[in-house]
Amino acid sequence: MGKLVLGIGNVLLRDEGIGCHVVRALERIPLPDVEMIDGGTCPDMLSSLEDVDKLIIVDAVKGGGTPGQIYRFHLKDITLEQKPFLSLHDMGLVDNLMCMQLWHPDKIGIGEAVIVGVEPKETNWGLELSPELQEKMTQIIDAILVELNDTKPKGETKC
Repeated sequence: MGKLVLGIGNVLLRDEGIGCHVVRALERIPLPDVEMIDGGTCPDMLSSLEDVDKLIIVDAVKGGGTPGQIYRFHLKDITLEQKPFLSLHDMGLVDNLMCMQLWHPDKIGIGEAVIVGVEPKETNWGLELSPELQEKMTQIIDAILVELNDTKPKGETKC
């Protein structure tokens, strides 16, 4: 399949929907051999994935940084930490992905899975991103493009 960018989050809760907003912005950029999925709040949609060379999950992550701060980590980083950074929906998607890889390795063939998290500012009711995250959208999209081009991110922050 190639590369897949999966944006997750709840667009009704402002910055919590950053993953969905990022995927929508990336859809306007011609990226051959890259599939974009707005996964919303549906982590079980991963069961339909097959033969993905690189999966990039974009989500809001509370890591204690400044709003718009970008975090980059892998699934193995989460399992090694006793108290990892947590998605605003308790990393249900990541838990689901790890379980699927263990239980159904023949059905889900993912090469590398990278999580790009963005520190939220506001997670109350509303459809718009906070001004802080709107201001950082270019940097967030650039971070995804770096991942898609397999180049080393500048100044990455890991969990």
